Amino acid sequence: MANDPVNNSPVDPYLRIRADKVTQLLDLVGELGLAVSGVSRHPGLVDLELEGFEMAAHRLDMLVREAQDMVSALRLVPVGQVFRRMERLVRDLSHQTGKSIEIHLEGEDVEIDKAVVDQLADPLMHLIRNSADHGLEKPEDRVKAGKTEKGRITLQAVQRGREVLIIVADDGRGLNREAILERAHKRGIIPLDKVPPDAEIWNCIFQSGFSTASAVTNLSGRGVGMDVVLNTIQSLRGRIEVNTQPGLGTQSTLIIPLTLAFLESLIVRTQSCLYAIPIDAVNEVFQPEESATIRSSASGDVMIMRQGIAIPLVNLINGKDNHKLTQIVVVVQTSRGRLGLLMDEVIGQQQVVMKPLTGHLMDIRGGAGCALLSSGDVAIALDVEQLIKENQARAPQSSEINENKETRLV
Repeated sequence: MANDPVNNSPVDPYLRIRADKVTQLLDLVGELGLAVSGVSRHPGLVDLELEGFEMAAHRLDMLVREAQDMVSALRLVPVGQVFRRMERLVRDLSHQTGKSIEIHLEGEDVEIDKAVVDQLADPLMHLIRNSADHGLEKPEDRVKAGKTEKGRITLQAVQRGREVLIIVADDGRGLNREAILERAHKRGIIPLDKVPPDAEIWNCIFQSGFSTASAVTNLSGRGVGMDVVLNTIQSLRGRIEVNTQPGLGTQSTLIIPLTLAFLESLIVRTQSCLYAIPIDAVNEVFQPEESATIRSSASGDVMIMRQGIAIPLVNLINGKDNHKLTQIVVVVQTSRGRLGLLMDEVIGQQQVVMKPLTGHLMDIRGGAGCALLSSGDVAIALDVEQLIKENQARAPQSSEINENKETRLV
C-alpha cells in the first residue's frame, strides 16, 4: 500500500463502486462504440478524399475497443467469493448424509463477470448436493472399494480464452448408466428400441422431475435441482459437459462466457434478417454444390456432405423444408455435433454489444439476445446449442454423423 506524500499516511489503492454504475458505464461505452462506427462509416464519406481520415478512424475504433475491454474488466470479480460459500454447504451435507466429505477449491482467483457470479450459487449448490448424496459412497463402502474413508469434492475454475470452466468433480461411484437408462425408458424420454450414446443418457439427469432415487429424502428423490442447473447455464449462454467413470467419480463442467456485455461474432444475413453467430462456434463457411446435398430417408432432413460427414441444414427464415442450394453455408460446431446454417451473405466479423431479448422477441428461434452492430442495425445473436437441440428434437432419428467424441450436454 502506497503512502500519501502529504501526510505520509497509507493510501487505499481500491475504490468501491456500485455494480449498477459499472453496468451503466458498460452501456454507455457500447453506445459510444456504435456512435463512432456510425460516424466513421457514414455513407456520405465514401467518395470523399480526406487525408489521414482512415488512419484516424482506425485508431478511434481501436481506442473504443480498448475502452470496452477495460470497462468489461471492471465488472470481473474473483469466482472465489461464491466458491467459499460452498464450504459450509459441504459441512452441512456431511452431517446430513453421515458421510465424511472434504471440499477442495482451486482457481479461486479466476475472475468472471459479476452478472455470471451472482447466478452461479444455485447451480453449484445442486451439483455439490448431487455429488454428496448420489456420488460419494458411505465410509465403509469406500474402504471396501479401496478408497479413503473421506470422500472428496473438487471445485475448480479455469479460464480458457474468453470462456471460464467451472468444474465440480467427486471421487465417488460414478453415474449408474443402467439405472438412468431404465428410468428414461419408463418416462418415455428414450425409446425402448433405441441404443443411445452415453452423452444422451447423461443428458437425462437434467430433465425436470428426473430421479433414480428409490426413496424421497430431504436431499433427493423429487427430481428437482439438476434442471435448474441446465436452465441457469443456458441463460448465461453457456453449456455443460459431463464425464463419468464407474467407481472413479463424476465431473461436471460448466462452460460460460467470461463476460456477457460484448460478443465477438460473425455477422451474416439471410433475406432482410441479420444474425450474429459467436465466432468461437464457427467451424467453416463455404458455398455448397448441388450434388453435395442429400435428404435423410428417416427424418426427411436436408443434409450436406462435407469431408464425409452428413451435416443437417437449417434455414432460419423458411424452415427446414425450404432450402436454396445457392446459399452460403455457415457450419457451427456444437456440443451435439455440427449444424449448417443457410445464409445469403457474410458481412464480416465484429465485436457486438449484447442486449437481452424482451417481449415478443423472446420467442425468436435460436435467439440468445440482441446484438447492436457498428452500422447501427440490430442483429439476433444466435444460440447454436439451442438451434441444434430444436433440430434434433424435430428429427430424433436423424442420420447425422457426430464426430464429437467427448461426452457433452447442452
